[in-house]
Amino acid sequence: MTITLNSDYDVTLSTALLGYVGETNARPVSVEGLTVDGADRYVLTIDYGDGVQYEVDITGGQWTPTADILRSAQTVSCQICAKKLSGQEYILVKKSRIFRLRIGAAIGDNAIPLPSVAADALDRIDAIGRQAHADMQTAVTAAETATTAAENAKKSATAAGLSADTATQAAKRAETAQASAETSATQADTARQGAETARQQAVTAQNAAKISAAQASTAAQQTEADKTITAGYAKTAKTCADSTAADRQAVQDMATKVTADKATVADHAAKVAEDRTAAETAAQTAQAVADSLPDDYVTAVGKIAENTAEIANVKLTDKELQRRVNALYSIGQGITHQFETDTDTAYQKTVPTGAKLMSVKNIGGRSIVFNQIFQPRKEANNGATVTADSDGMITINGTTTASYINFRDVTPEQNKVGKYAFKLLILNNPDSISMKFSFLNRSQSTPAITSGSSAVIYNQTQSEISLGKATGISGFAVGTVFNDVKIKIQIFDLTTMFGAGNEPSTVEEFEKMFPADYYPYNAGEIISAGTEEIVEQGKNLFDIEKCVSLVPYYGFEIDTNKTLKIALKDKKTCPTGVSFGIVYIFHDNTMANWLITSKGVVGAITDSSTMVGATQVMVACYPGNKETMQSIADAFDIMLVDGIYKSDTMPAYAPFHRNEYPIPETIKALSGYGIEGNVTDYEAKTYTQNNTIDGTAIKALDTPIVTDISTLIPDDFLRNIEVEAGGSVIFKNSNDNYHIPVPSEEEYIVKLSEVGGTT
Repeated sequence: MTITLNSDYDVTLSTALLGYVGETNARPVSVEGLTVDGADRYVLTIDYGDGVQYEVDITGGQWTPTADILRSAQTVSCQICAKKLSGQEYILVKKSRIFRLRIGAAIGDNAIPLPSVAADALDRIDAIGRQAHADMQTAVTAAETATTAAENAKKSATAAGLSADTATQAAKRAETAQASAETSATQADTARQGAETARQQAVTAQNAAKISAAQASTAAQQTEADKTITAGYAKTAKTCADSTAADRQAVQDMATKVTADKATVADHAAKVAEDRTAAETAAQTAQAVADSLPDDYVTAVGKIAENTAEIANVKLTDKELQRRVNALYSIGQGITHQFETDTDTAYQKTVPTGAKLMSVKNIGGRSIVFNQIFQPRKEANNGATVTADSDGMITINGTTTASYINFRDVTPEQNKVGKYAFKLLILNNPDSISMKFSFLNRSQSTPAITSGSSAVIYNQTQSEISLGKATGISGFAVGTVFNDVKIKIQIFDLTTMFGAGNEPSTVEEFEKMFPADYYPYNAGEIISAGTEEIVEQGKNLFDIEKCVSLVPYYGFEIDTNKTLKIALKDKKTCPTGVSFGIVYIFHDNTMANWLITSKGVVGAITDSSTMVGATQVMVACYPGNKETMQSIADAFDIMLVDGIYKSDTMPAYAPFHRNEYPIPETIKALSGYGIEGNVTDYEAKTYTQNNTIDGTAIKALDTPIVTDISTLIPDDFLRNIEVEAGGSVIFKNSNDNYHIPVPSEEEYIVKLSEVGGTT
């Protein structure tokens, strides 16, 4: 919070929120414009309206509320006063108008700090857990120092020979000290309360020291004696701090001593510090220690274990934890729902936690230069006979006379500076020959495999074109017999496709956009990803409609490039004679890992990322049909989820659902629809064409063309769509083999209690 004072001492607030009940050192208050000619002290008074009033020193322009100030949820009256020392007391120079600040109720059992200080607050809790014992010892020492200052004040007051009027004023302060001491005696059952008593006494001593600055020189003669006394008290405090119980007793003893000395303090008429700097330092130390102590030491230690797992993530980059902190703060302000936008460029987006409704604001076009630039050569090579058909299938037979087989010389478009993706797909390999695709005479190759596919992304920094450079396969011994081995090879020029600096960095990222096993030869053509429909789908991917006859089973195949789990109800069995589960089928036609039979659940969770060597993986029942599979799905709450790993918790069960929202033909027919840079705005109901395609290049229009589409779509088109948190939103184009990311912006209505984890 920032409090700003103008020249007339009128107050402007950046926010009316002082803090939440129970917070300590969480919300710094800055005060600007304090300076008044002649004033040397500035205070903020806080009035609760029940006779309780706090006065805090803000001379430095900074102050942080503590838990004792934030004692109850209510509105408090505040005023800023500028004062100066006149004789033996401070007098008012200028004061602001009275303004009101709000103290909010704590959320649950703990107040929630601002996101900007959340990490520091958690760090402070962690530090308290390790230093609390030392802090309590320091609190005792600080309290003793303050008591010493008071004792010295009695001596200094005698030497000063204060007037009767001064004595009267001091007597009043003594009565205040008496009340404070009596309160301290009652509350000294905890270390924090004892520290608070010490702080209050030290603040009183500090104010008295300022009033008696004129007598400080006389009191200075007591310095050496005071040091000796202080050392004695410090030694006593150290002994007492050996245990928590001893600490509490030491604080109780001090409170009792202060009570006993009140008569003497009154006789001497004032509390004057022997050394102003020492008294102020003691007060500041007591304040800092009291502020840093938790309300309850045991509670603080317990909170450390609870919060440790989150501290690092909050300080780093965990987006979801940051959303949670922000949500809790908003809940504290009385906000239950809010809008969130997603502007990422993607083919598929995950619906955020807490989302209930989604509106698509706009969708842009995306254009890439698609290419697959490998064509095999058809001839005998190193003892092997190689043939190729128009679909890119390469068939190899014969006994090799070398450890590699070349298919063709490297072409200029395959060998230039840039980033490339190479992929080997093995479709038939009865003798399990290990092989890898080699580029430029084996200077770069894919990982060796015997089945399935392997790929690599290669950043070629220097052109190596020369006669004899070739592409082929290697990784086997001389004399290897190829018996009708069938493979396909692909080379993608990623730099031409996406532009330098925008290429995918991993094979997984590339194959997520281009999921088909094989793409035919294409020298390079512009493909624009015009969105044909928006698909909203829940997190459960178990779609009965995709199940087909997989003789002798019934079900559907799992993409082994994904990580999937399946959760099942306990104590359930399949119908008699029916088995259900995830089936592995290997190259030798063996099977493994049934999950459920008529005898019960064999296993509850299976992770398909562990299916190494499996040529086919299915969710299936035997024997079965659509009706059987539906009955099994209903009985077991089958949950098939993408992206959930073994260490993660499965989300709560939700039935499969999928809703499709086709883009109207009138929108898709607009000139340049889907081209990079052209945008359909469903919120403003306009279509803006910035670019067109001229042959094989994108050309910018001299002047953008803006078209009103309000008559082409319903008023509620793509507005307030119900969504499921953890589900997905897909921007499909006309070709399912191209999952090309497109720019878009969506707005979600989010329930904050679900984001914050409070319900």
